[in-house]
Amino acid sequence: MYDYAIVGSGVAGCTLAKELSGKKIVIEKGEKPKYVGEGKNVLVNYVVGLGGSAVFSVGNAIKLKIKGYKIEKDIYDEIFEELNIKEADNTFLNDIDKEFLNFGFKKTPKFIDFEKCNKCGKCASKICNAKWTPLNFLKQSDADIITNFNIIKIEKEKEYFIIYCKNKKIKAKNIVLSAGAINSARILKSLYDYEEIGKNLFVDTFITVGGILKDSYLNEDVPMLVYKDYDDFILATHYSSLLYKEIKKEHKDIRSKDIVGLMIKIKDEMEGKVLKNNIKKEISKEDLKLLVRGISKATKYINKLGVEEIYSTIPRGSHPSGTLSFIKDFMFEDIYVCDSSLFKEPLGKPPVVSIIALAKKLSRELS
Repeated sequence: MYDYAIVGSGVAGCTLAKELSGKKIVIEKGEKPKYVGEGKNVLVNYVVGLGGSAVFSVGNAIKLKIKGYKIEKDIYDEIFEELNIKEADNTFLNDIDKEFLNFGFKKTPKFIDFEKCNKCGKCASKICNAKWTPLNFLKQSDADIITNFNIIKIEKEKEYFIIYCKNKKIKAKNIVLSAGAINSARILKSLYDYEEIGKNLFVDTFITVGGILKDSYLNEDVPMLVYKDYDDFILATHYSSLLYKEIKKEHKDIRSKDIVGLMIKIKDEMEGKVLKNNIKKEISKEDLKLLVRGISKATKYINKLGVEEIYSTIPRGSHPSGTLSFIKDFMFEDIYVCDSSLFKEPLGKPPVVSIIALAKKLSRELS
């Protein structure tokens, strides 16, 4: 019998595994991390597997206010110390980064050890020892970990839960859902007939625009190393393989080192919905307005570099959130919830630090 069964091994789950006292088990649906994409009009990417999506994060550590939750300053201080969050010094920046700094961009705080980083440009597809990931916290925890456990049923006895997969079952006094905004919503929806579950999805919709700049070597840079904040959207340096493929359609001999790009990431409206086997996420009129504004700003800066012909990727989303935003104080019925599904308004910025803060807050309340 466990005191806590933590469903999901991502940012929130790993933090809870490290912080909560008592006997704990972390339940992970997958094993080796792999990308999953859902949605048609906006393709939403997330990772299933040990460590969740943050194993392939690019290390962004932007401190954000979380509506509905008062996070004490010492929690953020603790996070910044544990993850060794800092900005890159100028010797780490390449010439393109420095150009954007001259345009008014600023350095992005990162949970990356820049002395260990070899600038391979593969943060979003490779695990390395230069970057913090949830695997670090899982190793520091005393929790049991089980992978390939696809929950098919949860039953409540008088004083504990029984969690079933195909050939196994786990008993725990408490359950904390930390499976992310998509899968936490699906699990709750299988348990309770409550209309609001799965609604209000937002994903920080983004596109990357750019063009050809010989020997710019953005492909070897840490993604989003510098950024500019416009409140409703941000611009950040970003090499995109999708952008490279789009440009290569017209320029067959182009090399990846010759591609320069800026990501436009917006505070998209909370109009998406998680369905049983898919998600529905459109681009609203307001979303489109923000994207157009962002493209205009990004194009101006890229033109300043001497790039005239501008290309764009399709819209994507990488931070699914908000699907359980109606929940108050981490709890729905008898089950605790702690992940990005609780966010009550769009962020438009990387949420890792905010999710860790939520998990630390809940851990303190349960201790």
